[in-house]
Amino acid sequence: MKLLSCKFSGHSLKEISTDSLYIKEFECTRCNQKYTTDGYGRYVKLTKYWRENNRYFETFAASNKSA
Repeated sequence: MKLLSCKFSGHSLKEISTDSLYIKEFECTRCNQKYTTDGYGRYVKLTKYWRENNRYFETFAASNKSA
């Protein structure tokens, strides 16, 4: 039933606290699905691919920050 309300009225996203300034992760308060933003700023489901991509980007950004 929660998924139907998201289909009709859209997801109600809240930001999940992350330590990164660049990576944003969100969670729907109704259906508990997790989302992130891609390189163009669009919301995409937080799948295994995007989770690994976000972690890689965090380590890449952290290594460039110290240089």
